[in-house]
Amino acid sequence: MNTELFIEMLHMDSTSGRERKFADFLAERLLTSKCRLERYNVESMAGDAPEGHDCPQNLLFSWGEPRVLFCTHLDTVPPYIGPSIDDAGSIIKGRGTCDAKGQIFAMYEACLELERRGHDGFGLLLLAGEETGSYGAKAFREVHPGAEWVIVG
Repeated sequence: MNTELFIEMLHMDSTSGRERKFADFLAERLLTSKCRLERYNVESMAGDAPEGHDCPQNLLFSWGEPRVLFCTHLDTVPPYIGPSIDDAGSIIKGRGTCDAKGQIFAMYEACLELERRGHDGFGLLLLAGEETGSYGAKAFREVHPGAEWVIVG
């Protein structure tokens, strides 16, 4: 398990409207040789992004044609609170540790394990704008048929 990746994730401000840089980071870091990535702009949020921030995006990592989607969101509730880690490294606190960067990390680790075991037919869907009106979910539904099963974190 790559806990350093989780710590890097926690050091990024992904509060509502600022999740695009976090999405760009994940697009680069989570892609494997056995999955493909689709990015979808959430146009309904374009005006909500703070000055200097690009339009938020949804990310879909797919291993084959997904019948099962692991799904959670990219944004966290403002204000940004960076991580703190106890001396033993066993307790991590900060904005996003359990909503929703913890879910992203856990679901990604599950996807890696499924990949390692040779499975396909699943995906990891990361949505923008959940904290402000589920804009990413609504936008995704307009352009993608979804999957037979969705596991929401």
